[in-house]
Amino acid sequence: MTLISPKSPLRNDIQTNTNSQYGTIRRQSINSTNSNSNQLKNVLNNNNNKNNNINQNTNSKNKISNKYIDSVFDPNTMDDHDMNQNITITHRIRKTYDDGENELTFYQLIQYYLPCLRWLPIYNCSDFFSDCISGISLASFQIPLALSYATSIAHVKPLCGLYSLAITPVIYGILGSVPPMIVGPEGAISLVVGQAVDKLHGSYNLSSQEDDHISRMNISVTITFLSGLVLFICGLLRLGFLGSVLSKPLLRSFISSVGGVMVIDALITEMKLNCILIDNDRHYHTAFEKIMFIIKYAPNNFHKPTTVLSVVCFSILYFVRYCKKKYIIKHKSLIFLPEILIVVISTGILSASYNFKDNYGISIIGDVNSNNSNLIAGNLQNPLSSSNKELFPILMNTGFAIAALGFFESTTASKSLGTKFELSISSNRELVALGVMNLTASLLGGLPSFGGYGRSKINAFSGAKTVMSGVVMGGITVLTIKFLLNYIHFIPTCVLSVITTIVGLSLIEEAPGEVKFHWRCKGYNELIIFFMTACGTIFFSVEVGIIIGCSYSIISIIKFSAKSRIQILGRIPGSRNFVNIDDYFEDTDNYRSGTSITKCSSSTMLHTIDDSPLSILEEIEGCIIVKVPEPLTFTNTEDLKERLSRLERFGSTNAHPASAGKRSPHPTKYVIFDLNGMTYLDSSASQILIEIIENYHKHNVDVLLCRISNDKHVREMLEKSNIIKLVLPNTPNNNRLQIGSVNFSSFLSLESALTYIEMKDNALSSMDEVSESESFMSSTYVNANLV
Repeated sequence: MTLISPKSPLRNDIQTNTNSQYGTIRRQSINSTNSNSNQLKNVLNNNNNKNNNINQNTNSKNKISNKYIDSVFDPNTMDDHDMNQNITITHRIRKTYDDGENELTFYQLIQYYLPCLRWLPIYNCSDFFSDCISGISLASFQIPLALSYATSIAHVKPLCGLYSLAITPVIYGILGSVPPMIVGPEGAISLVVGQAVDKLHGSYNLSSQEDDHISRMNISVTITFLSGLVLFICGLLRLGFLGSVLSKPLLRSFISSVGGVMVIDALITEMKLNCILIDNDRHYHTAFEKIMFIIKYAPNNFHKPTTVLSVVCFSILYFVRYCKKKYIIKHKSLIFLPEILIVVISTGILSASYNFKDNYGISIIGDVNSNNSNLIAGNLQNPLSSSNKELFPILMNTGFAIAALGFFESTTASKSLGTKFELSISSNRELVALGVMNLTASLLGGLPSFGGYGRSKINAFSGAKTVMSGVVMGGITVLTIKFLLNYIHFIPTCVLSVITTIVGLSLIEEAPGEVKFHWRCKGYNELIIFFMTACGTIFFSVEVGIIIGCSYSIISIIKFSAKSRIQILGRIPGSRNFVNIDDYFEDTDNYRSGTSITKCSSSTMLHTIDDSPLSILEEIEGCIIVKVPEPLTFTNTEDLKERLSRLERFGSTNAHPASAGKRSPHPTKYVIFDLNGMTYLDSSASQILIEIIENYHKHNVDVLLCRISNDKHVREMLEKSNIIKLVLPNTPNNNRLQIGSVNFSSFLSLESALTYIEMKDNALSSMDEVSESESFMSSTYVNANLV
């Protein structure tokens, strides 16, 4: 082996060449590193410059006017690059008032809580004439309906329905805020009262008809008082938002099933089977049991004269109703035809002339006991008497059910009328109005009263201008109680049951269209609510139907709010647009079974389950982009944590946990959270978010935040929980975006965050190359020395 002398010329040439090459490589690597570092600094400086520009614009705008707090993000300060990113610029403009403007006078406050003071000063004779016409038209069919609801459905004295119709519209005229709204007894509500009366009045030892009426009256008074008290307290506590908890399918199902129950109950009276029902040893309470009762006893025990009269009256009413519906578009005056009143008056006259009760055995209403000398004081009831207090624990559930159903039905009517007539509706004030009027009605033994959409729509169509039309209707009802009660004596009860049947059928007729609509739209959850509520009402009771429907609705709401809706974003190749990867799949089931179709802007691609969604779009190597499009609370953050874990393992938040899919062979190094839709963050959610970020740090994964909401609360929560200290980049405080007293740093767009990651990776890669070069040259130098 030949050795080279340390002093030989060859040894010097090798060392010189090696040092020269090493120096060249090192200078190139250092220059590359410095270049990438400078680019990285430029990205951060650009981001901070934008933040500073935003601060300057915000401060200048705040100096212009103290009445407006403008958006933190100003489009004028953003370049075309950011505008092309489809960055959402949220302008939150809040109007504030000076001390003088914020003060309300006493009269303004009174106007808010007593809406009648708004329209009374400008009320004129023309408005009063229109309201009188509407009030008379309403009274012509509402008075017979009130009698029908009281006797045929609620099973109480006729006066209970009349007093409710007379008093509650006057109270609503003072406190109500919906001009076309007409309040009074409702069929569904009266049915709940009737079921409670039938179930409880047998527990009293009633030996006479008078005692029976007293007992039924006590039950009606207690139920009305409890429902009014619940509504009034809810109004004071501003719980009007609860009206949004119950869905429209739930209300439609309940009303339709109640309509069916009304028809079934009315059939028993229309065939005069009620005597057999009372004397029967077996108790028939539910609608299904009554259907079995009718099938068993009707063929051999129906009363022919009563049945014939019922069929004739039903045919007349149904035919007139059909003709009105068909020709009312051409002849709008048909709306004023009081067919119900005509039938009631006609049968009453015939009953008195031909003595229906004695000659044909047809049941009539009979005497109505009322103190005509003093309509108010002579008929006052005490809801807080000792006998009524004993019923409080028994009827509390019924009172809550009536309050919930009545409020939701009234809210639906008020919102529909408000939309149609462009009215501003306050659910809290409506709660107070409904509560006060039912508390007042309980003092006279009236049935629970609420707003109804059908009669309110007729009221508006009749030309009503204000709630005075309801007051006129109440006044006519008072005159009826004062002077016409003796003529009510001869009205057949089966005729009132026929009216109930007509109303019940009108409640049912919209159900098929509702079911068909949800079936066409694949609203299976709504259909489940619909049929569960209907079955509970028909096979058990009205209260059970309400409880089942409300419980299922609340569970559905909780399930919906507890589910996170994060999205994994991918970039469309050749563009700066980011899309939700899971939206690229037309059908999740096809994706799981092996094939799915991905729809791009210009083409449609078919791929198999072996291909990750990210392989169709442009994947940012080692980076996951997660969009949080919703507020984060304690209800959905745990699910967010689980979905992020599923995203890491399978590449999709919709993948089944048993799937063997895998997102990408590249290890995750960065996670970007796009928080543009996160408009709220509570402290519990921030704790879980810290756990998520710290877990990423344990796996050497850096977290970045971009497009954070302008909401001051969100930014303060991120700052005070120290989340901002756990994410990249950590810029100095003087370069942070300032909103109020909160200093903040974040990326304004996904593109800037990705650019930062790219520059950082390039810088780290250059540093690695320098280290490798130094290691290589060092070993070469050692070998040269050895040589």
